[in-house]
Amino acid sequence: MKVGSFANSRQDGAFAESLSPPGDQILARTYAVVMALLAMLVVLLRAMKNGAGVEGTIANAFAWMGLLGVVGLVVGLIAQATVDQSVLSTVQAELASTSSSDPDVQPADAN
Repeated sequence: MKVGSFANSRQDGAFAESLSPPGDQILARTYAVVMALLAMLVVLLRAMKNGAGVEGTIANAFAWMGLLGVVGLVVGLIAQATVDQSVLSTVQAELASTSSSDPDVQPADAN
């Protein structure tokens, strides 16, 4: 493979799109990643402060990372559902108010 063709294949955005999760899981995955990294950071900083051993600290950090990653995923899914429902109800209310306030506008299939 040529170096130029490798660079060109990465500039069309397809590679970046392939890294993002499908559809409505973006918020859930973001919450999970942030909470997992925060858990690991807190455990590592606490271990540095207390002078704990490396083996136990890494195992503890991974355990807390997994636990808070799952919690973040659940919280993110709930948040995404809440946002989706809010946007849907707002759009439906605006469409209903627009269609009821302008009686001169007729649907396209009325002809």
